[in-house]
Amino acid sequence: MHFNTIKPGILLIIVIATCNNSLGATQSYITDEFEVTLRSGASTTNEILLLLKSGQAVTLIEQDLDSGYSLVETESGNQGYILSRYLVDLPSAKQRLEQLQLSTAGQVQENLSLLAEVESLQTSLSIQQSDNENLTEALLASEEELNRVRTAAEYAFEAIEANKVLQASLGQLQEQNSNLSEENEALKDSTELDWFLRGGAVALVAFLIGILITRIRWRKQQSWGAY
Repeated sequence: MHFNTIKPGILLIIVIATCNNSLGATQSYITDEFEVTLRSGASTTNEILLLLKSGQAVTLIEQDLDSGYSLVETESGNQGYILSRYLVDLPSAKQRLEQLQLSTAGQVQENLSLLAEVESLQTSLSIQQSDNENLTEALLASEEELNRVRTAAEYAFEAIEANKVLQASLGQLQEQNSNLSEENEALKDSTELDWFLRGGAVALVAFLIGILITRIRWRKQQSWGAY
């Protein structure tokens, strides 16, 4: 059969059907949720005791390499046989993923807690820095006040020393004043005596002059009487 002999209507139907089949195909995944039979013996002919879910933990008691079955015990205490190929040393990928997600969530929560703690520490550090700045300013102010007190104390010490010197000078001046007062008293007494002596001498001279004058007058009277 040649393609030229195919009618256009049949060709169109074939194309449409092919497109519909292509458009209807979707991607799917095989579930990891499956159940494993726990049997009373090491064969498919034995009774099914339980259906174990994937990822369920069991204790391995013994393994039969010939039959491919292993004797296990569940966490509830039930014993039975399961195909050995369904046993693995690690939890299922789903369980490990859940554990990883839980661990990741825990790490995220811990990180958030650490971030909150870091923010709290930063806030506390800022407060401490502010307090340190205030304390530094207060310390500088205290040092300045201490310097002023030291300067005032030095001035006070110098004033005390100067006062001592002045007191010593005052004592010397008082002593000199006392000596001068005594000398003045002595000079005063000496002056009064000198004036007294001078007055007595003047009176004596006047007395003698009076006597002389009297004698001179008397002699003149005698001489006049003789004539």
